[in-house]
Amino acid sequence: MGQPQSKPRFLQPGDHIYCEREGGLYDHHGIYMGDDMVIHLQGKAKKLEPLPECRKCKDKRVQNGEIAKVCIDCFLRGEKPRIYDYGVNFLEFLARKGGTCCQRDSKPPREVIRIATYLLELNRFGPYGMLTNNCEHFAVFCKTGSAASYQIECMTRGLVAGLAGRLAAVALGVSKRVRKT
Repeated sequence: MGQPQSKPRFLQPGDHIYCEREGGLYDHHGIYMGDDMVIHLQGKAKKLEPLPECRKCKDKRVQNGEIAKVCIDCFLRGEKPRIYDYGVNFLEFLARKGGTCCQRDSKPPREVIRIATYLLELNRFGPYGMLTNNCEHFAVFCKTGSAASYQIECMTRGLVAGLAGRLAAVALGVSKRVRKT
């Protein structure tokens, strides 16, 4: 079953972009700055690794703590860029894959770029946390002023629903066995 996607268009400065990682297991998010550069939040493991040499990034690359500005090729690592949509209606939000859109409206592109640059320069977004402070939290914050990770919320709801279903199945199995005796 195909998921609704945003209409194809060229990347614009201030866009929240994302791409698949680990064969689609999760998505990585960042803010497209223009001039083929992206600012994104990365985990501690990435912070500790030296950034690989890149002819495209050259002297434009910046890393401050866990926030980095890299070229789009380094950000994408061979994956296809996708544009995160803002201001989608509730039904579209529910129909789409978690972490690809948001019901909130976006700030104007210049403000998004200003916020992402400020956070990079001052390393002001806090330490990376997969569940509480990840790259999607960072990008949504830059776009809306409020941090959120809908891919994490969606995964969490799925895990809770799956666990609830299993517990219900176990409870039904136990109740059927109790009635038979």
